[in-house]
Amino acid sequence: MALRAQNNNMTGWHHRVLVPGFIQPGDEMRLVERINPEWYLSRVQHYMYVERENMEIMKELLELEGLGEETRDIFRLRVQKGIYRDENDRLIGKERHLLKWSKYKLVGKKKETESITSFTFTAVETVDNPVKVMPGAHIRVKLGPKSGNLVRAYSVVEGNSKTFTLGIEHDANSRGGSKFMHERLDLGDELVFSSMASDFPLRESGECDEHILIAGGVGITAFLASARLLKEQRQKFKLYYAMNREDDGAFKNIIDMLGENVELCVSERGTRIDIAKVLNKATDKTHIYICGPDRLLNAVREAGKSIGFPETNISSEAFAVSMSGDPFTVEIESEGKELQVKEEESLLDVLRSAGFDVASSCEVGNCGTCRIGVRKGRVEHRGTGLLEDEKKGMMLSCVSRGVGTLVLDF
Repeated sequence: MALRAQNNNMTGWHHRVLVPGFIQPGDEMRLVERINPEWYLSRVQHYMYVERENMEIMKELLELEGLGEETRDIFRLRVQKGIYRDENDRLIGKERHLLKWSKYKLVGKKKETESITSFTFTAVETVDNPVKVMPGAHIRVKLGPKSGNLVRAYSVVEGNSKTFTLGIEHDANSRGGSKFMHERLDLGDELVFSSMASDFPLRESGECDEHILIAGGVGITAFLASARLLKEQRQKFKLYYAMNREDDGAFKNIIDMLGENVELCVSERGTRIDIAKVLNKATDKTHIYICGPDRLLNAVREAGKSIGFPETNISSEAFAVSMSGDPFTVEIESEGKELQVKEEESLLDVLRSAGFDVASSCEVGNCGTCRIGVRKGRVEHRGTGLLEDEKKGMMLSCVSRGVGTLVLDF
């Protein structure tokens, strides 16, 4: 959290409370005095965390009026003693919390449907005390030289940190990820994966007493681990699995295990999901989870609005978001750099290629991890990872695009 907040210039703990008191919605905030107009917060942070060797600036900051003593001490140690504090524990956590990458070998490749294939990987090195796949688990993979060194994130269907299975759709508009997995990856090949992370978890039982899972197409991969856990815990849930044809149903072995908790909604059989009916039967203790194409997500949200169903009781994840579009330019003033984002490139990929370390997880616009600040310019927002208010000064670098030129607050 500290790293993410710092990268987005949202480190509010640098604002000192001079007079304690209470605030409430509707209170007015106004600027009383800006004693150092040239030293805005993000510029101070830049010299704290990025350009740490500029001694002339450090000396200037040492004398800066109003600077907090803790921050002043950091610069004093650098100037007077040449001591630079290790920020990793604060920003990332201790070593056990760092994102770890490990080699896995492909041991199984099975065609589930005409377009979806399951891939089973097992660890190359010994894994002590394997961690079971949790609901909403994703894993990131470096696809290797043959794919152009892409990094992609996929839902984990089943398994544990030693051996796990992914379900990936062969996307005709792929930027390289699914195309590589389907066409170029063979049994015995090795890839490097991150540790698993849960970005689409279930609500705690104290928050809701019924779970409704609505999956469209390959979106089913986001819910299989969740559904199995709910079944094991004997919680009240229903999984609606929408598909065009019955042959489009993937992971039939797991679906069969879930029994009556699953309802197949097949368009060609005329058994489409009746979203209004589902929501009308829900209560304020029901939580709705959706994973599928945008039209499914929008349909559920619009139906919810029409009957007054709480928006906070709906969680969504898009399995595919268009990332291509018109080319645009980004300026990073703090680094004096200008970068071009081509039609088929994402801003996230361009920033990483330029040497910027941008955190990410799902990489399809759902989780919000890759958000970056936008100082100036028009953004074409995509994905669901930002609230409406957040879109005024941020964008999701994995899917959103600029119009013309953007100035990033980086």
